[in-house]
Amino acid sequence: MASVDPHDFKTDRLLKNLQGNTIKGHGREHTTHIFIHFDANKITAAKAWIRTFAEDTLTSAKTQLEEREQFKKDKTPGGMFAALFLSAKGYEKLGFADVDTKFADDAFKNGLKARLDITNDPDPSRWEGGFRDEIHAMILLGDHDLRRMGEFTKGLLDILDAFSHINVVEYGNAIRNSAGAGIEHFGYVDGTSQPLFLKDEIDQYQIDHEVTFSPASANLKFDPSAEKELILIPDPYVTVNPEKPAFGSYFVFRKLEQNVRAFKLAEEEVGETLFPNLGEESKRELAGAYLVGRFEDGSPVVMDDEDGVPNSDTFNNFNYSDDPSGGRCPHFAHVRKTNPRTGAFDQSKRMARRGIPFGHRNVDTELDPIAQQTPEGGVGLLFMSYQASIQNQFEFIQQFWANSVNFPTADTGIDPIIGQSATGNPSDRIYAFPKVYGSALPAITADFEQFVTMKGGEYFFAPSITFLKGLV
Repeated sequence: MASVDPHDFKTDRLLKNLQGNTIKGHGREHTTHIFIHFDANKITAAKAWIRTFAEDTLTSAKTQLEEREQFKKDKTPGGMFAALFLSAKGYEKLGFADVDTKFADDAFKNGLKARLDITNDPDPSRWEGGFRDEIHAMILLGDHDLRRMGEFTKGLLDILDAFSHINVVEYGNAIRNSAGAGIEHFGYVDGTSQPLFLKDEIDQYQIDHEVTFSPASANLKFDPSAEKELILIPDPYVTVNPEKPAFGSYFVFRKLEQNVRAFKLAEEEVGETLFPNLGEESKRELAGAYLVGRFEDGSPVVMDDEDGVPNSDTFNNFNYSDDPSGGRCPHFAHVRKTNPRTGAFDQSKRMARRGIPFGHRNVDTELDPIAQQTPEGGVGLLFMSYQASIQNQFEFIQQFWANSVNFPTADTGIDPIIGQSATGNPSDRIYAFPKVYGSALPAITADFEQFVTMKGGEYFFAPSITFLKGLV
């Protein structure tokens, strides 16, 4: 499989015109997400600002990867990261009347609010206020220096106010465990199983997992390498020029609120049901691992009934071929539902996920707080993903895998973490937990309510830098 080599001259041309955060996450600890609605009477000013922003502020994939190389050499952190995304309505507001013919993806063209029958999201009337209105663009800023980003944001909001309405501003802040791995508010390592596009990352995976992709070694269980076409498409508004390739990517943003306290209490209840006896308390973490598919440290539950797999936060060389019954990793487990790890078909549905937690916690996760010390709302995940097709990747996974009670087997139940029932039938969220690890039967049946709520979002496109600089 062809990988992206930043040191290759042909690749260099592509990276200069590609927005960052696509083939590799920007890696900043803090983010700001500004959603705007263009003023119909000030489109000329909006276009002028976009051109200037693209020229002076936007971070190309090339610049991002150069900063990454510098960090690896001397730990110098990169500067502020910046990206810009347009919705279909945003393109139309800027004067592009042919969006329907230029873009092939119906999900993008229709927008998230029109896809509730696909996603099973709540009605937009129940979304947070800033997301209910029409959104034309999103600006993403990322930085390790929170104050620097804050000062830039303040000035930027003043500029944006001259030609647009600010729908809402969201803030993300990374959470890390003692190993330095990024986690989400339920406490589990997040973002481990990502497609790898860069040659050095693919090479490192083979070294870390002691495998080879070509020829495939006997102990190779999962190949995460991916070609850029998994998430990139030619920018439809830029004339094809092999000397200056211009690519963009469809981008999904969803604000997912987590009721951490209710989740932890329900997790504890299942654990106590599985292991009710004194002296078995340490085994109760298996309940959460069954739900997620990994222990909190990232150890895959399909490999062991305890955490502590070496390099657990990055370990990815596993599949479910030796667990067809779901006795080790239940079929309903979040990571098994959303990444079955079998065959080219499943691989083609992958996305480049770039989420970051939002919201404040009063008790640090490193202190292992009890459920009563965790928040009931106001925290969650700012889910983001890049893909070559929202329909065939994000929506497919959400509709046919996460939201399906019959995937991967009949009566599995919907994904206990991100699944959303079309009917609200309580039976959609009833799960069979293996009573004895390694055997699907006998099982203990337990319900597990929905503790993640979609609060708003939109579908966007990340245009090429060539397009943004030349916007007239």
